[in-house]
Amino acid sequence: MARVVIIGGGLAGLASAAALGGAGHSVVLLESRPFLGGRATSYEVGNDEEAEFIDNCQHILLRCCVNLLDFYGRLGVEKDIAFSREFTFIEPGGRRSTLSAGALPAPMHFAGSFLGLSFLSLSEKLALVRAIRAIEHERGRADLDRITMQQWLEEKRQPPRAVERFWRQILVSAVNEEMDRMAAIYGLQVFYLGFLASSDAYEMGVPAVPLGELYSSDVWSKLGVALHLRSQVTGLRDGALQLADGEARADYYISALPFDRVNTLCPVDVTSFEHSPITGVHLWFDRPITDLPHATLLDRNIQWMFNKGAGKYIQLVISASRSM
Repeated sequence: MARVVIIGGGLAGLASAAALGGAGHSVVLLESRPFLGGRATSYEVGNDEEAEFIDNCQHILLRCCVNLLDFYGRLGVEKDIAFSREFTFIEPGGRRSTLSAGALPAPMHFAGSFLGLSFLSLSEKLALVRAIRAIEHERGRADLDRITMQQWLEEKRQPPRAVERFWRQILVSAVNEEMDRMAAIYGLQVFYLGFLASSDAYEMGVPAVPLGELYSSDVWSKLGVALHLRSQVTGLRDGALQLADGEARADYYISALPFDRVNTLCPVDVTSFEHSPITGVHLWFDRPITDLPHATLLDRNIQWMFNKGAGKYIQLVISASRSM
């Protein structure tokens, strides 16, 4: 078996380490910071008596996210993910609508609750049905990587309010990119896998523990993975990684660094890449303000709300938040 060094302890690096270690390889993972998870991690706030660990931003998954579920399964932490079967949409003024699967098989499993969505008119629902039906036979179109999701929706004559209240709420949150910057091939893939392929694929999983706890499993040593925190890679020379306190050699190297740090290892032109940020807002109240575990907020900059503590601690998420 091979010796592999992985640079970067975010989700990509950790998933690579778990898979390779599980396959019998000897894996060393180097992370420059004192914690794992990259941007999907937790940190401590408050004083010693009232300190708590909170997530830097809410991270969720759907049951169709089979690679992430496989990663959690390898670490034995899948029990720490709480899944729910309902999406709640909240309009300005507080009126709620719920989308959930019924008794019909996929792709008709949303038929009952879809018809009951109060935030869309009948004509908007009919237009949505036309577009959703088109997804099943257009997923293989050759030009979908050359047009944006916005262009595809315009091609399907989607009403502006249906785009804003339905398509944008789902896809921008899932892909973390605006519709006019999102290739149609990815928008259709996400929607098909999450909402059409099977009747439970849409179910939302929210970690029931701080994100950092998901990676602190003692299974890493059993997988043959050695974790090295505070290990800064300074370069690559003569086939070896240069570290602040020595070097690391392996049969194979995997870079799981953010694109703007790849030049640490080798000269690569990354000028065409850019970040798509997510903004997380944390609010604490002196009394409960909601009984919902989560909800999507319509006609707002804020797309999602998550109840993190008995309705008193609320986390808000804004995807593709360049304007922030």
